[in-house]
Amino acid sequence: MFSPVFCVVSFWKNTGLLIDYPTLSSLGFANDNWLLAVVLFSVGALVFLLISYRRSPLRGWPRWVAMLLKGSGLILLAFSLLEPVWLDEMPKKGGNDLVILADNSRGLAIQQPGEDKPLGREMQEALQGDSEDVLPDWMAKLSDTFRLQTYVFDRRLKRSGNFTELDLSGNASTVLTSLRSVRNRYARRAHAGTVIFTDGNATDSESIDSVLQELGEAAAEGKPVAPVFPVVVGQQIEGASDLAIDAISVSKSAFEDAPVTISVSAQARGDLRAAELFAIDEKGKEVHVEPVAFPDREEEGIRESQVRMKIATVPEGISFYRIGIRHPKGTESPPKELTTENDQRIVSVDRGRGPYRILYVSGRPNWEYKFIRRSIAKDSEIDLVGLIRIAKREPKFEWRGRTGESSNPLFRGFNSDVPEETQKYDEPVLVRLNTKTKEELRDGFPKSAEQLFLNYRAIVLDDVEAEFFSQEQMDLLDRFVSQRGGTVVMLGGQESFQQGKWNNTAVGRMLPVYLDQTGRGGPSLYATYNLSREGWLEPWMRLRGTQTDEETRLAYMPEFFSVNQIQAIKPGASILATITDSRDRRLPALITQRYGEGKTAALTIGDMWRWGMRDPELQEDLAKSWRQLLRWAVVEVPGRVTLETQSVSDGTLPVTEVTARVRDREFRPQDDASVKFEVAQHFAKTEEGEKPEPRLLNGEPSLEEAGVFSTRHFADEEGGFRLKATTRDGEGKVIAESESGWALNPAAEEFRSIGPNRDLLEQIANATGGKVFEIGQLDQLVTALSKLEVPVLEIKEKPLWHTPWFFLLALLCFLGEWGLRRWKGIL
Repeated sequence: MFSPVFCVVSFWKNTGLLIDYPTLSSLGFANDNWLLAVVLFSVGALVFLLISYRRSPLRGWPRWVAMLLKGSGLILLAFSLLEPVWLDEMPKKGGNDLVILADNSRGLAIQQPGEDKPLGREMQEALQGDSEDVLPDWMAKLSDTFRLQTYVFDRRLKRSGNFTELDLSGNASTVLTSLRSVRNRYARRAHAGTVIFTDGNATDSESIDSVLQELGEAAAEGKPVAPVFPVVVGQQIEGASDLAIDAISVSKSAFEDAPVTISVSAQARGDLRAAELFAIDEKGKEVHVEPVAFPDREEEGIRESQVRMKIATVPEGISFYRIGIRHPKGTESPPKELTTENDQRIVSVDRGRGPYRILYVSGRPNWEYKFIRRSIAKDSEIDLVGLIRIAKREPKFEWRGRTGESSNPLFRGFNSDVPEETQKYDEPVLVRLNTKTKEELRDGFPKSAEQLFLNYRAIVLDDVEAEFFSQEQMDLLDRFVSQRGGTVVMLGGQESFQQGKWNNTAVGRMLPVYLDQTGRGGPSLYATYNLSREGWLEPWMRLRGTQTDEETRLAYMPEFFSVNQIQAIKPGASILATITDSRDRRLPALITQRYGEGKTAALTIGDMWRWGMRDPELQEDLAKSWRQLLRWAVVEVPGRVTLETQSVSDGTLPVTEVTARVRDREFRPQDDASVKFEVAQHFAKTEEGEKPEPRLLNGEPSLEEAGVFSTRHFADEEGGFRLKATTRDGEGKVIAESESGWALNPAAEEFRSIGPNRDLLEQIANATGGKVFEIGQLDQLVTALSKLEVPVLEIKEKPLWHTPWFFLLALLCFLGEWGLRRWKGIL
């Protein structure tokens, strides 16, 4: 083994292999024991030459050249004692991993119009040799230096020795997940780089930001980041016709004419200008058809149209629909599409399952309760419980009645076992309506979190003053909204808002309006009702399907004469409706805001009942308005057990993570519980033509958060998945039975984009220091890989001291000096 003393020169040279790899070459010395002798000899030789050539007949430059030539020859002979060697630093053969990935997704099986081969055929030919044991030429060149690691990927990353598994049959293209998995697998190995053959249409493209962030953090910490060299597979599709659903989302509202809205982004290629969307329920019945008109403007050969499908006949609970796009019925000879895999998607719709209980508290009998109760009489989703005060608290005194009588004579003669019929003199007289049991609300408004949180999802306060509630009940109302996630709605009246002295109370603080200012200029009379800009955007605020019809309806609404004048709203609150009185004062009529986990609303009109007094049509509008307001109040309020589903990636496996949040009777996290999940698949058939059997899963308690139980469901096939969760407490009693759902559309996601996505590939290459190549530029790819700075290098040495040219160089120096003297006639 040599021990170089010092480096004389270093530069880049080629090794002469099949691939020209850059190597750092340098001159070193293997025997430094003769160093002192060589130095002394060289110095002595130089002194001798100086003395001898001072007396030489040579003059001018020939003397100096002759002296230099002889001195060089002597020094070369002396340096041979140090055994000079030539050092070459180059990549170690087989010491560095080069990963090659190939996209096996079905999107590359599409054929270009007019051609009989798929888009991915060139990739197959480039990666598959003439036989299973023979590598393609470009890979054979790379294998001389790199250790090749070959994989194919679709939804999973799989090892492939010779790419015979590359049949373009996968239902996904997890480009980013596969790259992340490769990076993790080779984190502690000599990973030189990654070559990935793909069209860039990643089904996991939503994780691009997190992947780029990971790469940036690794580079900032000084960790090695192997460069990625994407090879673009396929080409842009031209002259083809195709209909597709690009994206789809589901929203639900309290708008009862269309409680579910499915927003669809429809796309068309070619000369297609019209299509129609359709919805099919779980029974195979077509329940909705919506026409689609595509604009003339196109981007990259694609026309796009945003369509909203409003479905009114959606049952309670979880439902699944297959949404598809097709040519309009009656179209003669429709053009052949590129693929039909992107024509349909399955969606999950959660309408919830009632009835949802609402507590209505009123300070006096009024007409508002009558119309509210009438409006929900046929609504199975809302259950209204009433607590109405029919007489205020009286001063306590000795009543001159019958001996021993302590109850109010007003209830004399009624059964004494009915609490509200035996009220004492110093207590308000309350009437309970639509209660579940005799004990419910027996003592008036609930005094404990368990009584209030478990039984109700929303509370309506109508014409009742703040003194009706104790301080503890006020705080309970605050917790009901902020902690439990419920809704509190205050209606207008002479005992509401400022007149009810709600300012500086817990309820006043959570209302969306300020109560420290009173109205000026007299009462608001002949007030007309209208929607604000925010109100027009809320479906539950509208009663008609079109803006024109809604404007007509608003114009025919009656005038109101009882309005609580609110001067200002709180930050974050939204004014959804306003009133304009006879003095042209514009005041808020309906205001909402988020408060903690829940929400609050204020309706400042105290005589909404006037709306329904003119004719039956307006009475129906009033009823519909009340129903939509109450549904809005309960639609997002959680129960004791809430379910969440989220699609995640566990390595390269498709996973749906299911989480159940369990709360106790006071809606605090409850650990003393167990959760069992049942997952049933819809819109899927087994080989025997039957539905797949439901899967049973156990919820595992979280180690980080109390009251959280989760599990994972693995599935990569298309379908809708209905989740049922049964939650039991520590004693085995059922707390709740909840349901949720989700849908998987692997084929639709895979065929969502057709043609290469160069932008994504450029982002990956730039973040890692790689470069994008075309499928026909494999020779240039090999050249680029030859210039990589690889982790593992080796040093090869070539002795120079006993090579013929070394001594020939010394001999030439002596011959040059002799020739120069002979030329000048010295010899």
